[in-house]
Amino acid sequence: MPTAPLSHALRTTATGGTATPVAQILSLGAYIPDGVLTNADMEAMVETSDSWIVERTGIRERRRVAPGQTVAAMGARAAAEALARAGNPVVDAIIVATCSAETRLPSVACRIQQRLGLTGMPAFDINAACSGFVYALALADSMIRSHTLGTVLVVASEALTPMVDYTDRSTCVLFGDGAAATIVGSGAGDGGIRAVRWAADGGEADLIYFGAREDDPQGPSAIRMSGRGTFRFAVERLSGAATQLCDDAGWSPDDVDWFIPHQANLRIIEATAKRLGVSMARVILNVERVGNTSAASIPLAIHEAAAAGRLQPGQKIISVAFGSGVTWGGVALEWTGNPSL
Repeated sequence: MPTAPLSHALRTTATGGTATPVAQILSLGAYIPDGVLTNADMEAMVETSDSWIVERTGIRERRRVAPGQTVAAMGARAAAEALARAGNPVVDAIIVATCSAETRLPSVACRIQQRLGLTGMPAFDINAACSGFVYALALADSMIRSHTLGTVLVVASEALTPMVDYTDRSTCVLFGDGAAATIVGSGAGDGGIRAVRWAADGGEADLIYFGAREDDPQGPSAIRMSGRGTFRFAVERLSGAATQLCDDAGWSPDDVDWFIPHQANLRIIEATAKRLGVSMARVILNVERVGNTSAASIPLAIHEAAAAGRLQPGQKIISVAFGSGVTWGGVALEWTGNPSL
């Protein structure tokens, strides 16, 4: 079937004499499963306690998929909301960020495309773990700026609770499930993505991985991590990316209204904010209630903040993420007054 046309009107700005589209988040959608896994539940499964979990992670509960509930099903729910809020525009591409697809083939993006009844546009997954949403935004932004695409559906969906080892208290308490989606396009009015950073260092790939324990190579596969090394590396990369993004956008950290980081755990977020000199009053948090949802983390937090009316037109936002690979990056954006948000 033919590729969908570049349907969304391209807003351009004069840059060096060249008209360049400016990408905006035009609408948002989210879905979190009904199942709740509390710290009390964790106490019954592994040697831990509510106080230990809260002190080290800031997490009190996380959402959990029901049996048979898939990454694609959650992503489609979030995408349907985002599409409806944007007036159901013609979509030129579907990009799904996930590291927890239940099957190797087909892609989650194609399953979501199937569920939504969309045809003709490219649909594909990217796996940058917790940095996945940032990577997807970077792709959407570059496609829009290059006039390659007009409207991109970006979905981040993760089902991580089936991937953890509930005998490993250092990791099993961290992860939750959920999905969020954005419509990214060139919109009318001010605001939009001002800068994007994305990077990786495969030399540190063993910090966070899916597989057997190093001391039990024949054991079950699950999410594994080196806690101390991950903490140090995450704070360094998150704070470094935030500083670079401010420089790219022509801002100082004091100019930033909201810091919306990947919700890895509260200690990492607090250490990063302290290094940046950002008050926690300017940090958007939901890790206490949903845990670490990997690629879905940042868009879920943005959706929640927007729904609560905390994000106002013209406000400056920095979002940064760090994940397995290791990958990291972020986005600087100026919030719009789009009513669909």
